[in-house]
Amino acid sequence: MKERDMIARLRELRRRREGRAQEEVIRKRAAANQAAREVQEAGDAVREHLQRTADAEDAAFAALVGQPANAASLHRLQGQFEVAARKTGQLREGEKMAGVAEQRRKVELSGARNDHRASMKAVAMLDRLSEQLARRNARRRLALAELSEEEERGQPRMSTER
Repeated sequence: MKERDMIARLRELRRRREGRAQEEVIRKRAAANQAAREVQEAGDAVREHLQRTADAEDAAFAALVGQPANAASLHRLQGQFEVAARKTGQLREGEKMAGVAEQRRKVELSGARNDHRASMKAVAMLDRLSEQLARRNARRRLALAELSEEEERGQPRMSTER
């Protein structure tokens, strides 16, 4: 196998690898974007829950204003607030886990980008090498053409000189 054929095949293999690396970057970017949306949604859920809880507390206390409060109604309110607090904790934990997942996806995206960048460099290096070989071969062909042209000119003269 000739050197330029081998380089051409290697370049094609590297281009395919670069294409796969680019597809991986696209997949990782989509996963990172999805993780960011999940973090946003989890944060929105926490804020919405806190707002609903505050509104419910305000309404519950407003209903108690001006009325005698017995122990049972206070315990019932306390139970509602404890349930709301547990729910808030769960939502915040979900938000935290979504943030961790987002960071992991960002790291994976960064790694995929680095792999893609390395693949692009490898392809560019082989492209340069292929161009150098093409220029060298072009000069070689030009020199051979000049040599054969000189030989053709030289042969008729020799036969006419005799």
